[in-house]
Amino acid sequence: MAESKPDQLARLWDEFRTLPFPPGFYQREPDGECMVMMDTMLSGCVSSVMNGPLDDQRRDILRTRTAVLGEILPSIGDDEYATKYFTHLHGMAVLAGELDNARSE
Repeated sequence: MAESKPDQLARLWDEFRTLPFPPGFYQREPDGECMVMMDTMLSGCVSSVMNGPLDDQRRDILRTRTAVLGEILPSIGDDEYATKYFTHLHGMAVLAGELDNARSE
């Protein structure tokens, strides 16, 4: 049987919480984006989705930051671990958006 979206998001979140933030990205800002802030904002939105529907402000943050991260990912390919970390974050954010959208339909 396929894993439900809430269960999949919870599993991805548990995996993500064990990953340390990529050390080279505390100061690195690809395309002018602070990756610490990106991580904080998207992680907060993902965590909120697991507890219920997002308010309009968080929904907008999730949507815009997910899109920006998707655009940035190719530019960080020189760091294998950071690519893994931020790809995981992006995947969670996409899934969180899908889950939140399904709740509001």
